[in-house]
Order: sequence, then C-alpha cells, then structure tokens
Amino acid sequence: MTNSGNEGVLPMTTAGRFARARRVAASLGIITLALGATLTGPIDTATAQNASTKRAPAQGAGSTQAITAQMKNAIALTRSGKIDAGAAQLTAALDAADKLDDAQFVMGQYYDATATLRAVKRDDLAEKLFVRAFKSKAAAQSPPGIADVLLEYAILLSDHARIAEAVPVYMKGIAAFNAYWGEGSEESLIANDKLAVALSANGSAASATNLGRHNFERSEKALGPDHRTTAKLANNYADMLREIGAPAKALELDLFAIEKRVKRYGENHLNTLVTVNNAGQDFLNLGRFDDARRYFRRHRAIATVLAPKDPSFAGQADAWLFYTDMLAAGDAPTSPADLARLEAIVANEANFADFLRIKAAELAAGQRERRGELDAGMRPRETALAISTKAFTAQHPLSFEIKLGIAVALIASDPNRAVRAFTALDREMFEWMKREVGTAGDRAVAEAIRSHADHLLFAFGRFATGAGSAVAQPAFAAAVLRWKTLGGGDATALRRFETEVAKDVETATLVRTALRLNGEKQELFSSGNIDDWARSVWQRQDAAEKALGKRLDAIGVKLPQDPIRPAQLLAPQEAVVNYFITRQWKANRQSKEPLAATVLYAIVETATSEPRVVDLGDPGKTVDTGVRTEIARLRTTRATVAGLDAGGSDTRALDTKGRFQNLHARLFAPLEAMLKDKTTLYVVPDGFLFAVPFSLLPGTDGGLLEDKFTIRLLTSPDALIAIHAREKIDKTGAMLLAGGIEYGQPGPMPLPGTKTEIEAIAKLARARGAPVEMLTGSGVSEAALREAIGKVRIAHLATHGFYHDSTASGLDTLWQSGIVLSGAGDSRWPLRDDKDGYLYAFELMDWDLSVLDLLVLSACETGRGDESFVSGLRGLPTALGIAGARRALLTLWPVADEGTANFTVRFYEHLAEGMTYSDALRQTRRDAREGKVAGARDASVWAAFVLFEG
Repeated sequence: MTNSGNEGVLPMTTAGRFARARRVAASLGIITLALGATLTGPIDTATAQNASTKRAPAQGAGSTQAITAQMKNAIALTRSGKIDAGAAQLTAALDAADKLDDAQFVMGQYYDATATLRAVKRDDLAEKLFVRAFKSKAAAQSPPGIADVLLEYAILLSDHARIAEAVPVYMKGIAAFNAYWGEGSEESLIANDKLAVALSANGSAASATNLGRHNFERSEKALGPDHRTTAKLANNYADMLREIGAPAKALELDLFAIEKRVKRYGENHLNTLVTVNNAGQDFLNLGRFDDARRYFRRHRAIATVLAPKDPSFAGQADAWLFYTDMLAAGDAPTSPADLARLEAIVANEANFADFLRIKAAELAAGQRERRGELDAGMRPRETALAISTKAFTAQHPLSFEIKLGIAVALIASDPNRAVRAFTALDREMFEWMKREVGTAGDRAVAEAIRSHADHLLFAFGRFATGAGSAVAQPAFAAAVLRWKTLGGGDATALRRFETEVAKDVETATLVRTALRLNGEKQELFSSGNIDDWARSVWQRQDAAEKALGKRLDAIGVKLPQDPIRPAQLLAPQEAVVNYFITRQWKANRQSKEPLAATVLYAIVETATSEPRVVDLGDPGKTVDTGVRTEIARLRTTRATVAGLDAGGSDTRALDTKGRFQNLHARLFAPLEAMLKDKTTLYVVPDGFLFAVPFSLLPGTDGGLLEDKFTIRLLTSPDALIAIHAREKIDKTGAMLLAGGIEYGQPGPMPLPGTKTEIEAIAKLARARGAPVEMLTGSGVSEAALREAIGKVRIAHLATHGFYHDSTASGLDTLWQSGIVLSGAGDSRWPLRDDKDGYLYAFELMDWDLSVLDLLVLSACETGRGDESFVSGLRGLPTALGIAGARRALLTLWPVADEGTANFTVRFYEHLAEGMTYSDALRQTRRDAREGKVAGARDASVWAAFVLFEG
C-alpha cells in the first residue's frame, strides 16, 4: 500500500485506508525516466523567492482578508452540495485575488479552491481552475506556491489516465520545488514520489522503480534515515518492487520502514499499520506463510487499537489471514464455505483492497477449475482482470499475470482460443517489455520484469509440446524469435533494412549507427550502469534515430514492419536449430536456488516446413555435470599437448568420449528425422549452451557431427538476415594485426609466440596483395587500436584475454571480460580509461566495428560470458555483436601459445584458398585432428575455437 496522503492523517473510509487510489490507465507510449534523468522544466530560478515563505498565504493587506473570507464562504457553499454556485463564487474570488500584488497568496487560494472541487468529485471544474491559475498574473511571477498547484494538476491528470499529459506537468512542478527548496528537500522528494507512484500505476514499471530508488537513496542522504519522508519513500519504493515481482528486495525496505515508523509514531499508528501489512504481503509472496501470518496478526492488533468500534478496519487483516491459510493449503480441496468466503472478498469493493481482491479471485478460480467447473473458474479470472485494468492498467505486471492464468485455463476447454490468448499476451507483453527492460536502470529490476515473460514462455512452451502441439507450435516458435532478440529491441527490422539499402552508403551507414547505439543503450540501461556515459549514449542513439528518420523521409522509404521468419532466409539444404530455455522462477530470485523448473526446447525451421518445437527436458540434465565439470577443468588450465603429436599423452587432454558422447543423444538425436537431408545447420545457443563446443559432438557413424554438417553458431536468430554477406575474405581488403605486445612490469606473462603468429599471417596477406597494418610492442594502445580497426576488413589481435565470473565480485560481466593491451599491469580496476592497458567489453561495445568482416581474438577465454535471461549471454560476444562485428573467432577456454598461433595461421591459409569463414574453420579443425597443425592435434586445442556470427 502506497502512502499517498499526508503523514499521520487517517483516511475517512475503509477503502481509502487500504486501497491505492488508481484509475483506468491508457497506453503510455514510451515514458523513459532513467535513474538520474534531469527532471527540470522552464522555471526561472532567478525569480525563486526565499524558501521561508513556503506555502503560507500572505498576511497584512485588508483586501487579502476580505478575499480569504469570500473564499471560505465559497468553499462552504461547494461542500454543502451547491457546487455550481460555489464554483462561480470561487472563480470570482480568485479573479479578485489576482488583481492584488501578492502572487503567493493567489496560488494558495487556487490550491484550496481546486482541492475543494476535487473533494466533491468535480474534477472537470477543478481542471478549469487549474488552467486559469497558469494563465493568471500571479503565475507569471512564479511564486513558490505554483509548485503545489502544478503538482496537484499533474495528480489530477494521472488519476484520469492522462499520464502522457501529466508527466510534463509533474516535471515542471518538480523543477519549481527544486528551484525554491532544493533537489534534496522534503518538498522536492515528495513531488518526485508522486510522479513515481503515477508511473507505476500506469504500467511504466521501470521508470517508476528507477525514480523510486533514486528518491529513497537521496532522502536517506539529504534528510537522514530517521526522517519521516525517508520511511515514506522506502514504503512506496517497496510497493513498486513488489508489483514487478521483487518481494525479497521489497521486504528489506519494508522492514526498514517499519523500524523507522515505530520509532517515530509508535506501534499503533496508521503509517506503521500500512507498512506492517506490506511486509506481510512480502512474506506471502515469498511463500513464508508463518511470517506472513505473524505480520497480518500484528496488522490486526494495530487496527483494533486504532478503530475498536469499526470491525471493517480489522477485517482487512482477517481477510489477509484467511487468504494466507487458503494459499498455504496448496492444492487441497477447499470447502464450499471457504470458497464462498473467497468469492465474497472478490465482490466486496468497498471494504477490501484491489490487490487482495485480485489474488482471492485467482485462488477461487483455481479451486473451481480443480472441481471441473471451468466456466465458473473463468468468471473470477475475468473479474480479476477487470479490477486490475481499472485499478492499475492493462499493461501492468498484475494484469499480465491474470491474462496468463486465463490463457492456461483455456487449454483444457478450447485449445484454439488458448493459442489466441497466448499469442495476444505474448505480443502485448513483448512491446511492454522492450520499453521496460531497455530503461530499467537496474539489472535486478530488468530481470524481475523479464521474469513475467519467462513465466509466459514457460507455460506457452508446455502448451506447444503438449495438449496444443498441433496448433500452438508455430505461434510459440514466433514468440521465441521475438524474445531472443529482445536485447536489441528493433534490431531485426534495422538489420533487414540494412541489407535492402546496402548500395545506398549514406542510408546504410545511418542504419548501422542506429542499430549499434540501440543495442548499446539497451545493454547499459538493463545493466544498471546509469551514469553520464549511459546518458550520452542515449542522446547519441536518439540523434541517430532522428537522422535516420529524416533520411528515410527524404528518400520516401519506411522500415519493414512485417516479421521475417528463418524459413524465408534458408536454402533447401539448410536448417536452423534455435535452442531456447524457459524458466519458472521461485518468488525469491535472490535465493541460492531461484529456479523452480527449467525446460530446454529446440525449435527447428527449414525452408519447406512449419517450425517444429521439441522438448529436450531439463537443460541441467541435458548438459550434465560431467560435461560442465570437464569444461570447468579446461577453463582452469592452459591446454598444452606438445607430446601428443609424437604419440605421447597429456593429463589435460580433453576426455571427448567420456564426457561429450551423451550430448549428441540429448541435443541432436531427437531432431535427426527433421535434419536428415540437410548439410548446413545454423545453431543458436542459449544460456550454458554458449559454452558447449558443438564441434565435439559425435555423429551417428563414429565420427563427429561436423563431419556430416557445416555447423554455424549464431548469437541471435536475426543474424541469418545477413549471413551470406561478405562471407569470404576480401583478397585486397586491409588487415590489422596486433601481437608481440609489451605488457607492464610487473604485468601479464609475455607471449613471444604472438609476434611470430602475426608475422606469418602478414606474409600470407601481402602475398595476395592486401594492405597490412601491424601494431606491436608498446604501440598497441586502445587509442591506436580503435583508430586503426575502423579501416580494415579483418582484425587479428593476439594477446591475453580474460573473463571472471561476476557472481563473486558483484561487478557487471562486461567489466569482467576483455583483452590485454600495451602497458597493462598486474593490478587493475575496471574504468573507462583508454590508457590502462585493458580493453573491457563495456568499452568495446561503444566501438564501431561494422566495417569488419572478421575479428579474431587469438586469446584465452574470449568466447565466454555469464548466462543471462535478458540477452542469453553477456561477455565479449555480446559486446562485439553490439559494436557491429559480423563474425568473431573466439575461444572457450585457455589454449597454449604455440597451438593458438599454428591453428590461426592454418585458418588464414584456407581463407586465402577461397573458402568461406565457416568452412575455413571447419577444415582447420579437420587438419588439426589429422595432425597437420603442430601443437593442435588434441581436442582441447582445436575445439576451443568457435566462430560466432551475428
């Protein structure tokens, strides 16, 4: 429950005590208030009056006293029910006031007049007075009181679902509060909180939560942790977190607020009761039923003291306690009396909070459906949706949860209608999610928001491979395509358009710039790294989109709107195997084991058939402990197999038969009937599958799978759009080579073989007439590399790479992965610094690599990243994709200096022969297996190299 009124004031009705004041909300469009965004309007701070005047009306002039008396009479008349007459007198008094030379007094009268009209539910008349206020002579003088009037008008607009109109008014009002009382003042913080609550109510969860966090943190710093407003903002921020499905984070704030409110107001106070109830809801959402009961009983005790003669006041707590008991009973049958009581809570709008009524409706629906009463179960679900749409908005996490329940319930009675419900919800949630994840400003918030989509996709996938397989599989496959490109937002349309206008250099360049900056903005804002740099990226991205729009208008062209399927891009002998993991999350995603269930699907598409969805089971079992252990072992040691070419052995050699032989049966055997006539497979991994060396998977004839198929790894499905563009080496295209790098003293271990490596590659390039630029020694700085890399077709960097799991450090993965350049020392701290010798993925993703056909990072562990259910994988592959590199040859684990050098030289030899990049890598692996590449015969060397395209 949000504290939206003044501290310490008891609301007049039971509904007012417990229910948030919400109105029907329309679609917002895009409202993106990132954490730290400047909330200022055109307030002239030079006219700001001394804050000591605050809101008190001016005193002393006889005419102000007369007008004050006139206003009191008009207010009394209005409240008595004679509204039209009262409004006319209010207007007359206000006009008379505006003739005085006391702007602050005038604004105070407007504040009182509009509050009166709102109290008698005549917002139409109140709005007319607000408009008059802003046109008044007093408003032109910008007195302090204008801040209050602006804020109240913004609240009126947002109460009537006019949020797009309300936001600029909120921002102008906040600017006035800042001008008069300062950004960290109580007045300013409360005004910002009003905006956050309005955004939350209208479905803009990310912006609301950004602002809620910002307000709370600023209040702690400016006002102190014990201030009443700090506790209020903690309460409201927790409310926003709870609504998006982050109860563990909400509970921390609610417990903080309870402590502070008890200290300030005592136990038996409405403000304490509000937050005690909220904490009970947190515990309930976390499945901690005993704790929930304890807090709801505490709520009841406070309510009994506050209103001993009002049974409805304590009745809220009794309803929550009853609901808790029903929920804790799980699937146990509910008695007719208990079911009737649940449904009575749903129907009682006057006495019970909207959120409680919604949850009771969902629980009652489930009980009806378990009894086989499907129609009777659908009715409370539809009631719950009506409540949520009215109290919150149709594009709100609560509404999405209800719509998902409706879609799942339809499976049993009408699978075709269920497909339509799933598809409609998928599209609606996707558009909402693009906006919300892309502006979350906090990765935990981004993941909380995305978890709603995960629950949709988990249920949709079960449906598509179960009862609804005949009708739901194409729809689920289309949904997967959308969700796997979520991180790039509109990337698919831009990529498709780039191929269509490739010959129009100016337009294609604008498209690539917009595509790159869009991806970078999405990554920055969903990661929580909201700083001046992130805001500069946003500004550049906005400018790039405007420039592209202007160019498209000039040439009379529009971006493609129709979605493109892989089947439209495939040759008859090709197929896409798109792996996708669905997740069902426990309420507490911060727990050690946050997942309730996971399912791995393979979506197979060909040029001639509908997409097929295959359930491959739990991915934790598909890629079993043995495989994960073997990969982890390889990551902890540098593979070196010098003795193997002479018939020796090495304890670190890869145990291919013992560890990887089951992967074929689990990942490919269920798909073989659909792939029997194919020669090329485009594989799109997900989660941990990015770490699996697909080149090691055995075939059915004793060889390897890649002996039968050309296997090409894509970072996302839309990489198919340009997969055949520039896929052979440009024989005269410029090449950049960097190696033999001098690191700092002390610093990383020297790699003398890298100088030999790049010299051998340079010799091959010059033989075919290609220009070559070489960077070596102390000359491989970030600045030199960045300047040179934008002018070449191929860049080959032979150096150290690094990757560290972000779990232990808490640092973002993109600050934990990168490559080492000249002057790097032993100690480092992630900084956006082009002189520290470390090129982090976070820095690299801002580079423009769109000219590159191929980037080779001849370094250790450059292909690794953290699993992410926002974009699948986070690490150097993510950064390179955002920066625009068409393809990148990377490694999954450390490889010996000699093996790396010889392997990459052979790879370039095959490229010079005219092979495609993917075929050259495939042939180089075959050469290594046959002992034709010194130091690379063992799979621990050749299987480490992967070519990510996209």
